[in-house]
Amino acid sequence: MDDPHLAEAVGRARELLEREAYAEAEALLSGLIRDIESRSGDRAPELITPLSLYARAVTQQHPWTTLPEGARAALERGLRLAIEHHGEQSRRAVRFHETLALNLHAAGEADLAYPHMVHVVRFAERTHGEGVLLAHQLSGLADILLSAGRYEEALATYERTFGILSGRGEELSEFTLLFGKGRCLIEMGHHADAVPVLERAHTWFLGRFGDNRRAKELLAYVDRARLGAAEGQKT
Repeated sequence: MDDPHLAEAVGRARELLEREAYAEAEALLSGLIRDIESRSGDRAPELITPLSLYARAVTQQHPWTTLPEGARAALERGLRLAIEHHGEQSRRAVRFHETLALNLHAAGEADLAYPHMVHVVRFAERTHGEGVLLAHQLSGLADILLSAGRYEEALATYERTFGILSGRGEELSEFTLLFGKGRCLIEMGHHADAVPVLERAHTWFLGRFGDNRRAKELLAYVDRARLGAAEGQKT
């Protein structure tokens, strides 16, 4: 940033966010955004970073399963400016796409999150190829597809991701994929196929974290798959 005042204000906002002083950061950034608009207009590239930080400050003051309207508007505006000044394929635009995808998905808006996550995956494909970074983005896309009820697409994405990560020592990521794939198979009615997938996920989780509340939730999915498979054999 060439403007010392702007750089100082952004630095101060980052410090407040690190200290979890979110309301104070929101007030500072709101004033900074108005100041930039008054001096340089409402399409100034200097707005991009403050808008991103403002959205973070607002979001952190609400439950993670919600996306406040002010934060969403700031992210969408920041995305438009990032595309205008840096291009649709730019890293800055992709960061906004990813933030929108994750927050919309958490807020139960999987259909709206999907196109944003597609941009992120395509950027990772172009930039990193078939590696671990792409796999993590694909995993997020698969989860969004599962939440959106697009089970066949979700299953194909889980399987592609698992193929990329296989043998790379990414055990926690593989567990996440197994759990997602197992749930997807249940939703598709493929209970018998889901059983070994979820059993593998449950066994790994028990060995890593013990028999806690999450392990019991996993076991409930295993039991659901087993029951569905047993009922399927009767018909």
